[in-house]
Amino acid sequence: MARILSDDLPRPRVPVLTYALMAAWTVLWIIQSIRPDDGNIDDSSQALACRWGMVPAHLTGQGGAVAGDPCVVLSTEHSPWVETLTAQFLHASWWHLLGNLVLIWIFAPAVEERLGRARFLPFVIGVGYVAFLAEAVVDASSAQPVIGGSGIVAGVLGAYLVLFPRARLHLAWTDARRGAGLPAWILIALWVAWETVAAISGAQAGTAHWVHVVGFALGALLAIPVAAGRPDVAAPDAAAPARPEVAWVRVAIAHNQPEAEMIQGILTDAGIPAYVRRMAGFDVPDYLAGGPRDIMVPGDRAIEAHALIDPMDAGPDARRRD
Repeated sequence: MARILSDDLPRPRVPVLTYALMAAWTVLWIIQSIRPDDGNIDDSSQALACRWGMVPAHLTGQGGAVAGDPCVVLSTEHSPWVETLTAQFLHASWWHLLGNLVLIWIFAPAVEERLGRARFLPFVIGVGYVAFLAEAVVDASSAQPVIGGSGIVAGVLGAYLVLFPRARLHLAWTDARRGAGLPAWILIALWVAWETVAAISGAQAGTAHWVHVVGFALGALLAIPVAAGRPDVAAPDAAAPARPEVAWVRVAIAHNQPEAEMIQGILTDAGIPAYVRRMAGFDVPDYLAGGPRDIMVPGDRAIEAHALIDPMDAGPDARRRD
């Protein structure tokens, strides 16, 4: 099963929270973009950013000479603590949104799987929240709204680097392709190096680089404690191909992703390695649960797997097998 712009880590489950986060960002950006871009204080896109973005001068109370700035005034319509949360779901431009979508698409699924769905969103949003607070401290008297999901993205990158230091990136990846590609840590290291230099030097004054730097640091520091007790997502060994000893064979076909995950769980609980792949010939996107799925096990465990699965069959149409 091919994945475009992806790492080579296994994805036993659909990363629904990652996709939900991407969808929320996109929908809210569309709402922003259809508003007038004329700067009026009633319903312009700029007014929306001031009302729901994090305005440092409002949060810190150190506005001073800018206390009468229209953006600061608009921001007082809501609690600054609420705005620090909502600011993470707004973006300044299509390019801003697109950059965050690409990074979250590549790196967040593995982090979501490693942390688990119950921990993933509180972790990334919490990291982003603290990163925004850090930006407010650094630029306490600013009247400019700070918006964007970059704090979340930075936290994901920090967690990813710590949890999956050997992962590699590919423009297109399949189960049969391991070991090639770009080590993920190189891209992440280049990104954080630039963000750190820009934050210290003040380059790109219109970008909240301290959000990125602090978010990355928090993600890296907290990832392992937050992941405690969760099963590991095995990173492939770049020096050896995956599954070199035996061929993997299909032992069952599930009607959809939830059914496939149930069968996979039963096999895994019995000590039989198993993974799920989309059935060839069905072009149902991975983020949808519909469409048949193959359940794959090592060839030398196929007989054992069939013996375990057979009693589950409720009838001739309950589940198709090879």
